Amino acid sequence: MDPKSGKKEGLPYSLSRWTDLPAAKWGWFEQQLDQGWMTAFDPRTAVPAKWSLRPEDTFGLIFWTRNPRNLIDHADRLVDYPMVIHFTLTGWYEVEHGAPNLNEGLLLLAETVGTFGAARVEWRFSPVPLTEDVLDRFEVIAKAARQVGLDRVYTSFLAENDRVPESRPRKVRMELLRQMAVRASDVEINVCQDDLTFRKYDVGTTPTNLRQGVCEDGRRFGPRPPFEGCGCSLAIDPFTINESCSMGCEFCYAADLSLSPVKRNTTKGGRG
Repeated sequence: MDPKSGKKEGLPYSLSRWTDLPAAKWGWFEQQLDQGWMTAFDPRTAVPAKWSLRPEDTFGLIFWTRNPRNLIDHADRLVDYPMVIHFTLTGWYEVEHGAPNLNEGLLLLAETVGTFGAARVEWRFSPVPLTEDVLDRFEVIAKAARQVGLDRVYTSFLAENDRVPESRPRKVRMELLRQMAVRASDVEINVCQDDLTFRKYDVGTTPTNLRQGVCEDGRRFGPRPPFEGCGCSLAIDPFTINESCSMGCEFCYAADLSLSPVKRNTTKGGRG
């Protein structure tokens, strides 16, 4: 049976929600590109199938990563694909042990935009770090992002996790968001609609550049795909909650052992 076409189905490929594919699974992805298809899960049915990776069959590639080095170094392999890179850069080196430090991250951000263009790069400051200098870190990154042509950021606070819990009351979280908006008044700050910070709370005067937003609705690739409750596009994903990731971010929902106590390494280049 021929592989399914993401383009015909109107669904992008998410690479990946459950593991940092560019940083942890790149060798595996190159193998899939070489063979022209990958086995991945249909979000509408949760059933795995073969999905074509030929550019003409691809609705869009959505990369989620804390280290885009492999994307930059192998940009020639991606030139024919519609794609976007969601680059998470927070400077939270205390718990993002496998991620670049703040200075390295700023250089990578500039290099990523220089390689792929600002229209195909999104900055994520998520989750908002549990540090006293969180606003200073945000301001530094926001300034660097604006210098390379990025004028928006997507953010959220920590999700429930068995390792690093979100301990800040909603009032404190809302005040942090307001201060972020003031410090980066020329940046549009989008808070994930799954984040309850905005809800059922008197937020007072909200800066105009602070709003709830949708991280990736898929419209950049064509007609809007089916979407989740938060508004994000449904997407074909080759990985599941059981997959391992070598980034080692302690807060990550994909590292939550209460969700999947045994992580498996199903590709070369990962660990688990």
